[in-house]
Amino acid sequence: MENRVEFNDIPGQSTIKERLLAYGASGNIPHALLISGPPGTGKMLLARTFAKLIHCEHPSPMGPCGHCRSCRLHAEISHPDLHFIYPIVKSTKLKHFVSADFAPEWREMISRYPAMPEEKWLDLMDAGNSQPAIYVDEAEHIVESDAYPPFASDRKIFIIWLPERMRPEAANKLLKVIEEPSPTTLFILVSNNELRLLPTIFSRLHRLHAGRLPDDEIQQYLRDHYGLNPHDAIRLAPLCNGSIIRADELGAHSGENEEFLLTYQEIMRAAYSKKVAMLKKISDSVATWGREKLRRFLLYMARMIRENFIYNLKMPQLSAMTPEEEDFSTKFSPFINHANVEDFIHETDSARSDIERNANAKLVLFDFFIHCIILLHKKPKN
Repeated sequence: MENRVEFNDIPGQSTIKERLLAYGASGNIPHALLISGPPGTGKMLLARTFAKLIHCEHPSPMGPCGHCRSCRLHAEISHPDLHFIYPIVKSTKLKHFVSADFAPEWREMISRYPAMPEEKWLDLMDAGNSQPAIYVDEAEHIVESDAYPPFASDRKIFIIWLPERMRPEAANKLLKVIEEPSPTTLFILVSNNELRLLPTIFSRLHRLHAGRLPDDEIQQYLRDHYGLNPHDAIRLAPLCNGSIIRADELGAHSGENEEFLLTYQEIMRAAYSKKVAMLKKISDSVATWGREKLRRFLLYMARMIRENFIYNLKMPQLSAMTPEEEDFSTKFSPFINHANVEDFIHETDSARSDIERNANAKLVLFDFFIHCIILLHKKPKN
């Protein structure tokens, strides 16, 4: 299972790439880096490629060579001096709570989902309602490992994904080693929310911020990775909100947006007309899609409800819809207003949560669609 990722393969983030390449060329590498920003901005890809650059035997000004033994080991996710730390869920089968206990799931995660959507990690761990965390056992293991020299290179690298999920006792345990690690140790922290980091750790890090990607970068990503034609890439890019996680969803299921729009229109028209039998028929049909597609559809419905509410407020500059979606919204948006929008989102999220827990899809959807009848006829108060 190989993961050949180079800087040129990562969309956008040119400032961060230049900084990382400069670190590599000069050899003046901070002992602890933080790459932070919203989900889907390529942070883990940047961290992994920088780690590969540091270990590369024949680096170039453009990045790692991609062919030496170290680069091949990185591609196989098996370099002995590269250690991934990530949040896990507790299990009664485990005596110690460390990342290595979920190594097979982690390899699948970064191979199949390199943009790192958190919900996929929860699914792979079968987390259920448990909240993953980085525990003190992990911190103790890092401190012990820091005392040993690298095995096959000049540097031992720890990439810590979602350090904001570190338990306080774990963070406190790591304070000294992050501030003064061994000369051959490098920490790279990859965070979706730097504000949740322990301030004493945050202050010890050299910080790089990865912002949302512009639409033209997303368009190119959709064309390069999913073979979309320019028209479809331009149409879908604004829906991604600068995230390659969302671009991966839309690109991998590029025909779904149109299918979801038609289904959404059918549901809302039937609900407005109080056609219960039609809603029952739709729920039976949609229930055959399977859990993952249903999850995506309910996320689509939640997005369209929010977009219609924004459109109803006469704030089109804040809206991101395809021309087909906007055409429907010009007529339908008045029915999504301050009287029902919060309840709509709540019911949509509840239905998605039930589907994710393997509830009976036909019952969940039909119940949700009946709630749509009630909500669409809820009158705003003057």
